Amino acid sequence: GGGGLRAELPPERLQLDWVYGYRGRDSRSNLHVLGSGELVYFIACVVILLHVPRRRQRHYLRHSDCVRCLAVHPDRLRVATGQAAGVDKDGKPLPPVVHIWDSATLVTLQQIGLGSFERGVGSLAFSSADAGAFLCVVDDSNEHMMSVWDCARGTKQAEVKSTNESVLTVEFNPQDSGSIITSGKSHVYFWTWSGATLTKKQGIFGKYKKPKFIQCFVFDAAGDVLTGDSEGNILTWSRCAGEGRKGGKDTYQIGQQRRAHEGSVFALCRRRDGTVLSGGGKDRRLVSWSAALAPLQEAERPERFGAVRTIAEGPGEELLVG
Repeated sequence: GGGGLRAELPPERLQLDWVYGYRGRDSRSNLHVLGSGELVYFIACVVILLHVPRRRQRHYLRHSDCVRCLAVHPDRLRVATGQAAGVDKDGKPLPPVVHIWDSATLVTLQQIGLGSFERGVGSLAFSSADAGAFLCVVDDSNEHMMSVWDCARGTKQAEVKSTNESVLTVEFNPQDSGSIITSGKSHVYFWTWSGATLTKKQGIFGKYKKPKFIQCFVFDAAGDVLTGDSEGNILTWSRCAGEGRKGGKDTYQIGQQRRAHEGSVFALCRRRDGTVLSGGGKDRRLVSWSAALAPLQEAERPERFGAVRTIAEGPGEELLVG
């Protein structure tokens, strides 16, 4: 009869069951395989852990705005995710932050850099030579501030303005945590990190055409660096020992150039067997290369899936393409 509207909330709680989609348009290196066999990737504010055989998803939901980047710790258990700045429901600003979390329990282990980053966290990477003790973060401010953090303590070790150009990716040298590389619009920088100091050397293109963007890179077994760029080339940068004098830093010089794709090279992945995979934008091709960059085989993605944004190696022969 005359029962009015009830003011209290209903007792039922809704729980997220399945999230569709994947942020591939403007993200890179954002699809990984965890030790559990789950795939981890993101869309909007949600980080998704997908178990393909069981067709089951779990969700990390601690971000207050869009997730922009993701890195997996060498233990393949811990995950770091960085978000953009946002506003809460009252319009109060929410600063960008990095969360380090346990992918088995979905428990947040560390909040990194609250109040340190501007606009958003653009890219991040764990070190691997020291079992993932450090995290390098590049923010989306005009100067693209680059900082190194102690993962266990959540403390900043070093910080520097990296460049006014957009930075697309960052990685530690897997053999040497004192060596970090960033690449992006019109640049590849080879950084030396020591204590509280980060110093950079610019990659010099010399006789090779300087590309507008260097979108991706990987380290090969010899410690050389392979970059993929907007000209469709893969360049091999070989490490040269520092000039004889004390404190002379190692430098990198281009050893070879390989035409790989029509349009941009968006993704590079070094496989466990030492071969390298490249993924193209305009041509949607996946190409397998020998360690010496001789083409081995290739495949083309159907047009409806668009460009190859990222490649991850799954169990056995399985490849995952975002």
